[in-house]
Amino acid sequence: MNPSLSPRLAALPAAALLTLLAACGGGGDDAGAPINAVSESTASTMSANSAVVPTESTEAAATVLVTTQALVAGGTASQTYDCAGGGTAMFTVDGGSVSSVVNGELDAGEVYSVNFSACRGSAGAATVDGAATLTVISAGSGTTVVDTDTQGITVTLPLRTLTLDGASTLSRSVETSGNETTVTSRWTSDGIDLTSVRSARTSTYRLSAVDLTRTVTTTSGVVSATSSSGTHTMSADLPNGEWTITTATQGAVSYDANGVPTLGNWTITLPNNRLLIGVVPGTLTVQADWGNDGDIDRTWTFSPTTLAAEAG
Repeated sequence: MNPSLSPRLAALPAAALLTLLAACGGGGDDAGAPINAVSESTASTMSANSAVVPTESTEAAATVLVTTQALVAGGTASQTYDCAGGGTAMFTVDGGSVSSVVNGELDAGEVYSVNFSACRGSAGAATVDGAATLTVISAGSGTTVVDTDTQGITVTLPLRTLTLDGASTLSRSVETSGNETTVTSRWTSDGIDLTSVRSARTSTYRLSAVDLTRTVTTTSGVVSATSSSGTHTMSADLPNGEWTITTATQGAVSYDANGVPTLGNWTITLPNNRLLIGVVPGTLTVQADWGNDGDIDRTWTFSPTTLAAEAG
């Protein structure tokens, strides 16, 4: 199977793939393309996954930190704690001083070993299951930085359940002005394994060279803006094939409350192709540079909502 074609086809669920192929005559727009050219169906698949999976993975990593902060604020080391939003958790702590360990906050030098069981840090928050170790690098002035080692920890988000396995660093800052709060999470990792479950679909990914930033603004407690930026390499192992892409945003990409990209640009680089992706409300445009020579060989348009639903 052609390695540059199978990846795109791989990420679509069977029903969506058949529908898409039928709509474009089995890839008729790709007639005459070089043997290693990215197809329309592959472009849609990679665009979908590159838009959604990294930002939701950053959200999942941030959720582990936020849930740990809530646990430490309300619980006692080595005792089972009833999480504020439901479920239970327990933690042990090493390092720090006697006073810092009992102050209900994460402090530099402390190492937390945490076990979650369907724990929600607050009502309506994402659910966390599994084990993680958090080493606090710095804390204070609204910013917390931790090194995190997750051992198959599972975070249930509104649109999918993600399992994270590996080491990463997370910086989370909170700024409040009047009734508006902005939370910025920067997530970096040399390599982390992900499993995504959405409806009946299960997909596995390997993220490497990760440097992603997610910003969420709430106004009077309601999310008013979400954006994501950064770079990463994603290797996907999907039911119908495998592929690897490197993605970089040009500035920040904005999302609506349902996780659908609404505005922004990013680039996907492969060994023999490059995809230039731009999104405005209601339309996502993909320009294919076959051969990576700077010339645009095909342009396709998709529905961002449809692609977001196909991701993962």
